[in-house]
Amino acid sequence: MPDGSLPAHEMRFTLTSTDGFVDNFYTDSKGKFLITGALNRDRDYTVTVESDRRTFDRTIVNFRIIRSIAYVTVFLRPLKSDAPPLPKDVVDIDDMAAPPEARTAYEQARKDIDEGKTGEAITDFKRAIILYPQYLRALNDLGVLYLKLNRLDEAAETFTQAIKLNKRFPYPRLNLGVVLNRQGKYKEAAQVLGELQKSNPDLTSVRLPLADALTEIGKLAEAKEHLRAALGDAKLDRAAQAEARFKLGALLNREEHYAEAITELEQAIALAPNTTMAHLQLGGAYLQLKRLAEAERELLRAYELGGSEAGGAQLLLGQLYFMQRRLEPSLRAFEQYLKDVPAAPNAAQVKKAIEQIKASIGSKQ
Repeated sequence: MPDGSLPAHEMRFTLTSTDGFVDNFYTDSKGKFLITGALNRDRDYTVTVESDRRTFDRTIVNFRIIRSIAYVTVFLRPLKSDAPPLPKDVVDIDDMAAPPEARTAYEQARKDIDEGKTGEAITDFKRAIILYPQYLRALNDLGVLYLKLNRLDEAAETFTQAIKLNKRFPYPRLNLGVVLNRQGKYKEAAQVLGELQKSNPDLTSVRLPLADALTEIGKLAEAKEHLRAALGDAKLDRAAQAEARFKLGALLNREEHYAEAITELEQAIALAPNTTMAHLQLGGAYLQLKRLAEAERELLRAYELGGSEAGGAQLLLGQLYFMQRRLEPSLRAFEQYLKDVPAAPNAAQVKKAIEQIKASIGSKQ
């Protein structure tokens, strides 16, 4: 803490890494957090602790793990004297009211997650909630775990339970919107996330899933507004910047604004170089502008990164090679596309193109 003391309760923070990892965690009751499991490997990390608007300011610390035990102290920045006061309607989650047994179960669940024991974590989260039904943090974290496991109905039910306890706590509402997007319930997601954004205009993280929902229901202009607003937030972390740039570039591609799309997608790749779909979208934009060498480079990179999951890159490569009258590479690319995406809606057209190319190759032999 700014006065040199240890925190009196758990501290929520965001942990990100240069290879694209991002997640939210809590320290223990003395402000300590142990990096274990898959997280504990050579890489650069950033810890971001948002201001509590009472005792400390927003704090960002960068550090690196290099195959050795390291202790990194995060000194929270003193609150600026001119900082705006905490709004009266903002909820401060005080889990100190939870009985010791519930807190112990919650902490065990977090430890289970660090050790990859998801089944045990679910059991311990549920035990904490039975012991203290108002345990908002446990409910939200259980919902997040269900979301990561793709158990979407259970995630939605858990977040809804948390929202019923306190509608002003924003994170269950944000997470419910993410779940609804994953379930394809875009109209409901847009409503949930839109209301959350209006009541919490400074919560930038809501704008990205809201943009997703708006895109799917055809409100592209509103989606772009939210993405640009997110990018205008100086506090947006690197991973979120890359995601927002990619989504804005994909939207601009969809609207056939290819030059603008290229600008956004190039910046997305600069922030997160191994984003498969950003390379694929960028290759598609270059192809539309007949910048074929650049298109080929990006599409090949997309397929290198994503393999069959980026099967669309082979379709575009087939088109590119056909435009160059490179029939054999075009044939191979189209055939690979059908192997990667056997249920493609345009399979009949691609098969017809393959037969035409084979006929052309045969006539030249």
